[in-house]
Amino acid sequence: GEPLLGILDDGFGGSLNNAQSNIYAVNFDWLVAKGFGLFGRYAFNDTNVNAAIASRSGNINAQTFQVGLAFPDLFKEGAKATISFAMPNSITSGKRFFVSGAGDGGTQYDLELSYYFPLTKNISIVPNFYYIFNANNFSGNNFWVGNVSTRFSF
Repeated sequence: GEPLLGILDDGFGGSLNNAQSNIYAVNFDWLVAKGFGLFGRYAFNDTNVNAAIASRSGNINAQTFQVGLAFPDLFKEGAKATISFAMPNSITSGKRFFVSGAGDGGTQYDLELSYYFPLTKNISIVPNFYYIFNANNFSGNNFWVGNVSTRFSF
């Protein structure tokens, strides 16, 4: 087989037979008081990489987390503002299997501000702002992202 969708190989540019993952996650959402909540998530992933050359097989371990504050019904019933801090993917072992090299040792973190604002029963506008630290796990690769989306529900 080829490398796994161009993302993983055997660490030496060689083929993989397959890979299997076990993912363990916990999640909590707590409405502390009317108009204020806390949330958090943590996940750990253990992936067994089976290389075409068996001696090149091994494991990848990665983890992720997110913690944040939520402000339901802020300025309008049905609206919700959130601020969160996350580590989207920290590879703790098995970096050699990643075709991209899995960064230069930096760890990506994201700071996100979001506001869900319903205009009507079926149309909402959602501005988001992110600051991304060490994007793709490359140290010093930092930048802002801003977007506004419109959501239609039927």
